[in-house]
Amino acid sequence: MTRRKSASFPFVLVFILFPVMVQAQVWQSYEWAYYHLQFELPQEFAVTTNTEEALEASKEGIEFGLYPLKDSALEGLDLAGFVIKMAEDDLNLSEIDEMELLEFESMSGGFVSGTKDGRIYLVLGLMDKENKNNYYAYVAFEKEMEMEVAEDAMEILLSFDLLD
Repeated sequence: MTRRKSASFPFVLVFILFPVMVQAQVWQSYEWAYYHLQFELPQEFAVTTNTEEALEASKEGIEFGLYPLKDSALEGLDLAGFVIKMAEDDLNLSEIDEMELLEFESMSGGFVSGTKDGRIYLVLGLMDKENKNNYYAYVAFEKEMEMEVAEDAMEILLSFDLLD
């Protein structure tokens, strides 16, 4: 009696993994040439503003904003003071969580989360000590979308770096 090898196992594996592969997020690199910053956004985002004052992008239900922060009142503040002041004063967020520090090769960074008008904001503060530039970025989304987009929002915030 000859034994037949089953060819169904690879096909079953492909059909099981196919939905996972289809849902994988495609990321696109962006450069904010005005300040020599680079970061990544999911490919579905459309850039709506790209000026020296702001870089903004969005896709359905999710907003991203990146801004330089040139405020003499920030001089002497540490990273936590900078991020909290910006979240409270510039974005008018409430229910601000404790700041989490993030590791960046060329900048100091930290983020907080807060809420405003039924939306969750993940807010990143970046301090480029070498060039004395400060930036903040946020990703905002509806509370109902938290489970779907929180991981991507964190990936966006963790993707920042200075261009060489």
